[in-house]
Amino acid sequence: MQPAVSSIQKLLKQKLNIYSRVLTLQTDLKKDLEMADWEILYLLNSVEQAWQVSIPPKDSERIISIEHLLAAVKKQQRIRA
Repeated sequence: MQPAVSSIQKLLKQKLNIYSRVLTLQTDLKKDLEMADWEILYLLNSVEQAWQVSIPPKDSERIISIEHLLAAVKKQQRIRA
């Protein structure tokens, strides 16, 4: 799972200028990274484009941490397969 976390860290830097030394599965997007709602949506969009998935709104509303984000991506990848 670490390569996926690194990919998200790279997207955060490139797309949102958010630099975090330590990014783990438990990293909370709002509390730990101090992301606004629009930034989270932008990150979700970037992840969808990078990994060619589409996260439904009902799933995106539940994403509060890196772990939740990766679980939503994995779920969509299983559905596509």
